[in-house]
Amino acid sequence: MVRTTDASFTANTATQITFDTTDFISGMVNDGTDGIEVLQAGVYNYQYSVQFANTDTQIHAAWIWLRVNGVDVAGTGSRFDVPAKHGSSDGYLIAACNFYVQLAANDTAELWAAVDNTGVYMEAYAAQTVPFAMPAIPSVVATLSFVSAV
Repeated sequence: MVRTTDASFTANTATQITFDTTDFISGMVNDGTDGIEVLQAGVYNYQYSVQFANTDTQIHAAWIWLRVNGVDVAGTGSRFDVPAKHGSSDGYLIAACNFYVQLAANDTAELWAAVDNTGVYMEAYAAQTVPFAMPAIPSVVATLSFVSAV
């Protein structure tokens, strides 16, 4: 799953991260408004990569964690300190983790985040051709892979 757009936050408020593009999916559903619904029970590997930017001149914190059906999954929280802006260049951080989660059929795995300052947001970039050709940079990439039956 991919998010191809920026996402802003309200400080100190849990916010669900949604995905606007589904590149490869099998045995799951991404409706773009909630998490990823699995159709088969089993153990899954949830991996994510989030591109945070910080427009403020101070370092700020961002947190990311998993929920299943709206309930926090113990042990999946991570804190990231997003570097401060330097001159005219925003601070950037790629936050990446992966977790194994046991899911029942029709469970929804959700990715949630929060920041301590509105200067921190998730940033995406369009493909470019100048000064060199480069593909688009999504603000979030996530994969949910079936590992084994329970």
